[in-house]
Order: sequence, then structure tokens, then C-alpha cells
Amino acid sequence: MLNLFQSHLHPHQDGLPARTRLSRRVALALCGVAAPLWLAAPAHAGISMVQPPKRIDATKPLELTLLVSEDEQAQRTYQLPATLLVAASADMIPPQQIALQRVDGEDSLTLKQGEFRKVRYRGELPRRLRGMVRIEPIGMDASPVLVAVVRPDPSLGPLPESPDLINTPLADSTSKVAPVAPSATVFTPGANASPIDSAPAAEDILSNNRRLSFNEPMYFTVGHNNGDTNARFQLSFKFRVFVPDDPRSRGLLDNLYLGYTQFSLWDLSAPSAPFRDTSYRPSLYYYLPDVGIQNRVFSRIGIATGLEHESNGRDGTASRSINTYFIEPTFNFGNLNDYHFKVAPKVYAYLGATRDNPDIADYRGHLDLKLAYGKPDGLEVATMLRKGKLGGKYSAETQVTYPLSRLLPGTAGYLMASYFYGYGESLLTYNQKDHPQLRIGYALWR
Repeated sequence: MLNLFQSHLHPHQDGLPARTRLSRRVALALCGVAAPLWLAAPAHAGISMVQPPKRIDATKPLELTLLVSEDEQAQRTYQLPATLLVAASADMIPPQQIALQRVDGEDSLTLKQGEFRKVRYRGELPRRLRGMVRIEPIGMDASPVLVAVVRPDPSLGPLPESPDLINTPLADSTSKVAPVAPSATVFTPGANASPIDSAPAAEDILSNNRRLSFNEPMYFTVGHNNGDTNARFQLSFKFRVFVPDDPRSRGLLDNLYLGYTQFSLWDLSAPSAPFRDTSYRPSLYYYLPDVGIQNRVFSRIGIATGLEHESNGRDGTASRSINTYFIEPTFNFGNLNDYHFKVAPKVYAYLGATRDNPDIADYRGHLDLKLAYGKPDGLEVATMLRKGKLGGKYSAETQVTYPLSRLLPGTAGYLMASYFYGYGESLLTYNQKDHPQLRIGYALWR
């Protein structure tokens, strides 16, 4: 068992910053999940956990047991929340909040020196979560855990039983503990926490915890227009050049990324089904998903800025090529793990000669305005708006996505519908107004 909790009431202790000390005082107790307690008096307390099993049987309730002991104070009062929230996510599955209910114990308890008490919380794992599942407590600065979630095949019998450490008799575990009048702050995760601290955002879990990760949306869609059947697909990755010693670093090299995006239009109706056009877009940029600004308006602000090249790799009159410098802040409004709004204006300037397409700014302009509203584990509607320098030269694209795992547990990615209207769906036709196009398909990342 691990002792994970320390007193929190002193603003300074041993010369450490308050936030650093707070992270040490968090009670993380997991039997496949995590939960907190809040102390009522300044001193050390023993909050321990029974180590979770490596495998969890998802056909049974998910259970958390906290072991609370008092070794230093003559007497201490605790407040126990009735409901605890955790965020659980699997590979390519956005985080989903799970509420755990306390199944025994009083709202308040008092322990004398040498006494301890166990408190259990219980909840259900959603069916869409399987394989290696990451579980992270909401509303406290504590490390997540990985567990293997298994739904046993009845024909193969139950999973091997792990030693039942929770119910092992413990000395003094039946010590009488009487409820007392509330005398400590009740900490309810998800209610007192900010949108940033309440749980890991999907962006953090799925795109920023690996060296090679997603960049822009990745999808394959098909549509029919003007008698032609066509497909559109995009691949997009980013690679972190350096991994810093301190993940909080905001240095240039520590947050430098190489990006690559490839976009293609495929004519499925024409003989031999040729590609109408393909654009290749490598980039080198600085990216910080959270600059640390949070207030009543913004729940998170991120920034990306750097150099980007885009060309279609063709020669002669079909050749297209541009180089740009861009800056793209991202503003989030609302709880990042619930329905929230995102605004990301991408401002860019053209660099060097544009011999293949000297008037491209007349049709593309200098700004892509990206708007999105949705929930990490639910529906999202995202729109990109673009207006050229010339009057009436504009384009708009809307993408609607929904997690496929909500419909077919065990799958990943998203069902997708997209609608494009305006100029230049591809770089080749930047100065041509395309027919409105509706497509449906599958997105690996949105």
C-alpha cells in the first residue's frame, strides 16, 4: 500500500510551492479507479490504497476502496463525498466521465490515533471501453493508471480471481467511528475544479502524449455530384522533434513539431478512377496546447505558429505551390470534457514568389476561421470559413462527426458527414467555384 496524502492547509511547507505540495497531498486510491478525500486539520494523515489488479472484469461493478488511517493526530475529522468522478479512456476513445457512488460509510467520520477505516465506491464501466483503459481522477492532481478491461467469454470460464485484499481482516478495522457534525471542507471532484483541471481533455490524451500523433483531421469520405462519384481523403501526422526533461517546458525546441498533411480528391466515376488533385503540406511549427491562461471566459488557450509549404507536385499549367508563415491561437470556452465551444483563427502570410498562382490571396485570403462545438465522447460540429481578398470569393466547409464506438463497441474513430461550398476545394482549383458537395464516410481523427 502507498501513502499518498499529506496535509494541505499550510500555504508553504519546506520551501515548496503550494501547487507542488498539493500534488503530493492528493489521495489516489484505486481498485481499478481513483478517488479523493479532503482533510480537516493540518498534519499528516494516512490515505492508502489497495493496488488494483492488472485485469478488471467489466461484467462486474468497478469498485474503489479507500483505507483511511490516523497515525499522527490525537483525532481528525474527514468529509467523504457521496459521488466521485473519474475520466476513463481507451485507445483512440475520448475520455468519458464515470460517476462512482459511495456504498458504505457516513458522510463524516472521526478517527483517533491508531484507528483506520475503509470506504468503498462503486460504478459501472461503459461497454465502449475495452482493452487497455486509462483511468484518471477528476478534480485533483494525481497520476492516472492503466488497467486491462476484460469482458470474459462465458464459454471460457471466469477470470482468475485476484487475492481479495479489500476484504482481508485488518487489525482495528472494526473500531467504532461515530459520525460528527461537518467541520471540514467537502471536496467534490468536478464541481470545485476548473474546466482545465477537472479531467484530461481528449486532445491531451489522444494527440499530445505520444511523440508521433495526429495533427489535422484524418478521414475518408464519398459523395455523388453532377453525375460523378468522388472521394476525398486526408492523412495528417505530427512528430515532436525533442522531448523535454520537464513536460511543462515552453521552450522553442521543447515544443517544436514536424507536421505532414496529405489531401486528395479521387474521381471514382472516370475511367481508371484517377486522382483529380493531391496536395502535400509539410510544416515546421511551435505548438503549445495550453499557454496557462484561464479565466471566467476562457477554459484553455493554445497556440501554434510556424512555416508551412503546400504544393500539388505537378508541373506545367497544373502546378500549384505556396509557402506561408502562420499563427493559430485556439480559444476554448466551457468544460473541455463536456459540450464546449472552440474558436481557432489561422492567420497566414504568403512568403516568396507565387509564380504558379500569383492571385491566390484573392481567393484564399489570409485567414481560416475554424469553429467547433461538441463533446469529446459525443457529437461535434466543426466549420471552416475562408474569404478571399476579392468580393464574393469565399468558401465554407462543415464536418459533423460522431464516435463510432457509441454505436459499435470495440470500434474506434468517427462517423462523418461533410459539406463543402465555395472556391478551391483543392489547390488546383483555388480560383474556381466548385459545385456544393456532400460526402459521408469515416474519420480516424477529428
